[in-house]
Amino acid sequence: MKVKSIAAAALLVASTAWTPAYSADLGGDCCADLEERVDELEATTARKGKRKVSLTVSGQVNELVYWWDNGQESNAYVGTSGFSSSRFRFLGSAQINADWSAGYLIEVEVVSAQVNRTDQHDDDGSIGTNLRHSMWYLQSKTLGKISVGHTSHAADDITSSVCLGGVCGTAAQGNIDAAPGAALRFTGAGGSYFRASQLFAVGDVDRANIIRYDTPSIAGFVLSADWGEDDMWSVALRYAGEFNGIKIAAAVGYFEDHDCNGAGGGKCALYNDDLSPGDSGDRIYGDYNEIRASGAILHTPTGLFAEGGYVHREFDDTNGHDFNYWFVRAGIYQKFFALGKTSISGEYGSVSNDTYKSYEVDDDVFKDLSDGRHFGINLVQDIDSAAMNIFLGWRRFEADGPTDSIDTIYSGARIQF
Repeated sequence: MKVKSIAAAALLVASTAWTPAYSADLGGDCCADLEERVDELEATTARKGKRKVSLTVSGQVNELVYWWDNGQESNAYVGTSGFSSSRFRFLGSAQINADWSAGYLIEVEVVSAQVNRTDQHDDDGSIGTNLRHSMWYLQSKTLGKISVGHTSHAADDITSSVCLGGVCGTAAQGNIDAAPGAALRFTGAGGSYFRASQLFAVGDVDRANIIRYDTPSIAGFVLSADWGEDDMWSVALRYAGEFNGIKIAAAVGYFEDHDCNGAGGGKCALYNDDLSPGDSGDRIYGDYNEIRASGAILHTPTGLFAEGGYVHREFDDTNGHDFNYWFVRAGIYQKFFALGKTSISGEYGSVSNDTYKSYEVDDDVFKDLSDGRHFGINLVQDIDSAAMNIFLGWRRFEADGPTDSIDTIYSGARIQF
């Protein structure tokens, strides 16, 4: 026994006398090294600040390349989609009791070069980060949800998010002034005219610092209302349902903005009595109200779908100009491949924008340039295993009068995380 004890003691002394110096050692013992590594990992990892409140990090990257031709010049640009930009979000919630919960949303978009703002002279458009949402909410299963902070108006996305054909957010959307190449100018015999996005100024009610209330879903209907930014408000009614293999979605909203103060504040819409090239002195921002509506229907067994929308805008100022726009889109959304569903569709839209009843170029006044149209074809392929959509499309913008059309061909992908 003594011999064994002496041998064991000798082995222990030898093992402690020779300790290899690993590159991971930071001069302390093993536990200190481990604690330091844990601290470093925690400093670079998203985690919950409070154990009772959840944290979910999500978002998407949506980049594309598009070729354009406005009759005077052609080129190709790369940038961020204007329909549904690259973004990341932090979403959290906590259960208060069986009926009530609370939560928050922080969302920031990341723009490399916004393709609906690039034109003949600028291949960047806008670059940077922008706040989309920063709000908290209280929600009851029986009473509804109240949200406070910077977030969407009740009438936001009425014409852009009511989609059942797998197209919106990638190749097409109701707010067509966010399309690739929308900032390009019409050209023709008279020279350079207004931008496509000025004629097709569909816009969106968007987001602001507001208080918003949403009812619970009642037989598929949700009623929403909001107020904020001193003097703007909206109300909207949405519906979603399915009957005998037919999906239906619809929305209608009303929005008013009286927060302009004659200086272009708030969400005030722009009209201009003299849009001669190089002239910006007559631009006026006016109080306005508008009605938006949209609807979509999908036959699930065949994948056939149709969707469309309508916008009517009026200015309080008598110098303002009415705006009317409608669009339709139809096609098939079906799973032809194991990768995921495929959407093939055609679109047509028409605009009447009284801002351009009279347009002057080089002392020549062209009448009736207020009407225009757009049409195109879109293809979207879903890749379910990668939460990805790959899209390809062609779109043409036209304006009445002595102008050339604007053609665009675009392709890209959106991947969500």
